[in-house]
Amino acid sequence: MRAALLVLAALSGSAQAAWIWSDALPVNSVQDAKVFPHLESANRQGMAVSGGSVGVVWEDNRTGSPQCYLAIKPAMAKKFRPEIRLSRAGCYEPVVVALGAGRFAAAWEEAGRVHAQVVPGGAAIRLTEIESAQVTLAAGAGRLYAAWAEQAGRFRRIVVASLTATAGTLGVSLAQPVEAAAPVDEQGWPALAVAGDASVTVAWEDRRNRHTVPMVSYRSDGGSFASPARLTDTKSGSVEGLGAGVGAMRPTLTAWGKRGVAAAWLDKRDFLSGYDVYAAVDEGARHFGRNLKVQDGFGDNMVQWHAKIVGDPGGRLLAVWDDARDGTPDVWLAEWKGDAFGDNEAVPAASGAGAQTDPVAVLDDVGQLHLVWLARDEKRGTRIRYVRGASR
Repeated sequence: MRAALLVLAALSGSAQAAWIWSDALPVNSVQDAKVFPHLESANRQGMAVSGGSVGVVWEDNRTGSPQCYLAIKPAMAKKFRPEIRLSRAGCYEPVVVALGAGRFAAAWEEAGRVHAQVVPGGAAIRLTEIESAQVTLAAGAGRLYAAWAEQAGRFRRIVVASLTATAGTLGVSLAQPVEAAAPVDEQGWPALAVAGDASVTVAWEDRRNRHTVPMVSYRSDGGSFASPARLTDTKSGSVEGLGAGVGAMRPTLTAWGKRGVAAAWLDKRDFLSGYDVYAAVDEGARHFGRNLKVQDGFGDNMVQWHAKIVGDPGGRLLAVWDDARDGTPDVWLAEWKGDAFGDNEAVPAASGAGAQTDPVAVLDDVGQLHLVWLARDEKRGTRIRYVRGASR
């Protein structure tokens, strides 16, 4: 039966393939069995495309301590240039967004504070002097924002800041907690999206209900944040007498269409099969609709990891993640069809033998899909790889 299902999945994938893929390129220049690159970050914001140039950020331990790096592939280049080291002390969870014309803004956690920098040519600054972590960035409607988890007494809370980028220099013009009241439990892993109407949506992991619930809030351009609402439509409460509720984690957000925002996250409501990828869409009313499962039936009994949702102003929307439905971890994607997500499609270069995990993706201005992931080899080490997909 398992073999028959795999054959059917392969036939379905080949019949429904919606993308033509480029050859895969290596991103990181250092590969060794003792060097471990990480693409983990809040909102999985590890790649951006600026004026045709592709920027990728990650953290690895090649120096003996965790440091953050940025590699850029210029628009007409055939490969990535040697990476730039961003950090000086221990560094975690870097993110990057496009500023246009081949320029990027990168942010990361270093020495217990969040930092940011314009690349190329800028100088790094601290975004806050308060202990903070899990920074992310979002750009849109001519604006640039950051969000992070900042210590506020016993627990961390989510802070959103408006940033300025002038002549290569970043500055913080306004930093505002999403909630003015002190947090009653931990908040972390924020995600940001700037919609076409310049409103800002923020989502995060929240423990106020004694289990992890993705919460969401928004504000209009220049306004205050609305009261947080649950992103998930499952209620808190023990499941078969266990715990305080089902777990859900790592929300990701993207702007899409003229005013829309979409979310995807990992959700354990079917706790016997582990985490699944769920999504919800806000078509512009600043209210997310019903939760939708993203993976298809072939992935239902598998644990899904590292979900990321990406959209573009033209209305294209898709999610990527990894799971081991074919025996080893592979990267999968599913496109939004207007009322549900379609059949899952494997990314050819990120499938097959070995472990292909931790996908990060972005759609560029002409609708091409850019994707990076970790290709793990126990003997030779882990390589970050990149492909570009064009619609058929």
